[in-house]
Amino acid sequence: MQPNILLQGAPSTVEVDGAPVPINCDWRTGIRAMQAMDDPRLGRNDKARVIIALYYGRWDKGIFMVPEAARTAAAMESAVRFFALCEPRKPEGAPGSRAASRARLWDWDFDAPRVIADFQREYGIDLTEPKLDMHWWRFWSLFRELSDTSKTMQAIGIRGARPSRNMGENEKKQLLERQRELALPARTEDEALKLTNMIWEIA
Repeated sequence: MQPNILLQGAPSTVEVDGAPVPINCDWRTGIRAMQAMDDPRLGRNDKARVIIALYYGRWDKGIFMVPEAARTAAAMESAVRFFALCEPRKPEGAPGSRAASRARLWDWDFDAPRVIADFQREYGIDLTEPKLDMHWWRFWSLFRELSDTSKTMQAIGIRGARPSRNMGENEKKQLLERQRELALPARTEDEALKLTNMIWEIA
């Protein structure tokens, strides 16, 4: 059952094999987890190790430790569920699911100025404040509810848009031009090729 954050508050532990285990719930941890999952240099196992370390790792007398209880597949599953705010998974291919959209829509390094400005403008929250203490569930709820006029949502919407049959040639060209303006830096040869193809489509 999905917890009600309004009534129960945001959790600081997750259940692993029936026992509560402390989890790093800071909003920056969630962003670092997303960066790890989106890193093309990391393999599947490497990504899992990074996620486990991010969410369960603790410093103890100058030594970084990951509890034994957190080094399991169940702990990984609990971390992923926590990251997703314990919301039900969308079926593969459903709108908004990972399989439904393979386009790269966001980069936390490249797009940092957008989200910083949007949070300041819409919520009065300064994300650059080093001492900002905010639970991941609160941050992610606020991020997803940024207005359609925010720079963040505009960039995501334009990058993920696809020309429709009802569009005229001029509309299609304008969309491609906006996508080129907002294109994310290529990290791999495949991404570089796609970026080059986009430029040639406009030329």
